[in-house]
Amino acid sequence: MATPQTSTRKSRARINGHDKKTAAAEAARNDLHTAQEAAETFVSAVKSSANHFTEHLGRAVGEKVVKAQHGAETVADKAAEARHRLEDTIRERPLMSVGAAAGAGVLLALLARR
Repeated sequence: MATPQTSTRKSRARINGHDKKTAAAEAARNDLHTAQEAAETFVSAVKSSANHFTEHLGRAVGEKVVKAQHGAETVADKAAEARHRLEDTIRERPLMSVGAAAGAGVLLALLARR
């Protein structure tokens, strides 16, 4: 049979055990809350970095597109200029142009045979 002293010890142990469980649960809640705050801070930082990167990338791509457009315009202008010069040369020297075209045709025919 349990003595009054033994039952008091058991009830104290239950109370202390309950207090420890309550304290552990509270500590776990605090840790979870801290982890949630850290996760939210991390997500916010990642979003901010992604936005900054997207803006920077957009500017860089935009600059490259503009440069490519200018390059394409330059090439088109030079090709048109070369075509006009060739047309002028053909008008000024038609016999030489026919001879050059015939020579190029013979050369291509010889290369195509091989």
